[in-house]
Amino acid sequence: MRSLLPALDAKWRAGVTTLARAWRLIRQDGLVLAATEHDRDLQVADTLFKAAFSLSESPVEAELSLSPGHAALSGALSLAGMDADDIKLGLWDQARVEAFLIDWQEPTISLPLWSGFVQTIVCHGSNFELNIQTFEPAMNQMVGRLYARSCDASLGDGRCGVNLNDPAYRATATIMAVQSDRAFTASFVQEFDLNAFSGGMLRVVSGRAKGLSRPIQQVELVGGQLAVKLAQPMPILPAQGDAVTFSLGCDKRYDTCRTRFGNGLNFRGVPTLPGEAATVTGPSPAGNVGGKR
Repeated sequence: MRSLLPALDAKWRAGVTTLARAWRLIRQDGLVLAATEHDRDLQVADTLFKAAFSLSESPVEAELSLSPGHAALSGALSLAGMDADDIKLGLWDQARVEAFLIDWQEPTISLPLWSGFVQTIVCHGSNFELNIQTFEPAMNQMVGRLYARSCDASLGDGRCGVNLNDPAYRATATIMAVQSDRAFTASFVQEFDLNAFSGGMLRVVSGRAKGLSRPIQQVELVGGQLAVKLAQPMPILPAQGDAVTFSLGCDKRYDTCRTRFGNGLNFRGVPTLPGEAATVTGPSPAGNVGGKR
């Protein structure tokens, strides 16, 4: 059972409504959007909840268990301070959402209602809807590691240690033509093994799609230009002349880690782990000298 602050409890018992809902959205890049259903802005600590940002909350679905709950926020893009391109670029993915009940007469009195993370965003013309998981995703994550031959680190993270900003692991090109949301051609000047880009990332560094990144499926040299196929579609298409960067991919094998990145000491797998065949192989019928099959 949740206990209320004495001042807030008194407001409830008085029977006079001076409470308003408010929401704070925090993107992973640190940008904060705060809105309230009240008709004027509310300052709570260092957050200004703006009345001009119009949001609507759907009822929260929750159970008395460890299962995650669900909530939804919706509104018009033009009235919520959100940009359609930012949504397409994924800048609001996994944003933290916090809901409050605030006394608009005394904004220092507030009650946290729920919090969660944006799971999906659906746009309907000029309107949008945020689908929110109200249970901490960290509670559903696997803790610990599994023994495996392949590396379980992500290329470029702290456990991997590879600096993907190193010019030896990335290349810059210019978009020459766009065939679809998953295919385009680009110029290329550096000398790289094009097969090494499979499984890597392409990032747009100029133009309207700046900041958008997608995994690379295949890169081939066709007619003096690079023919690029992506594993996922781009929600915003780059234009001719936009600059992009290619980063090398990693197939999680020890040989690739050692030869392509010179990072064998940080390999996060067990390459000498016996495979399934070793567990079912019987003794050698001949030449058995003990200790070797």
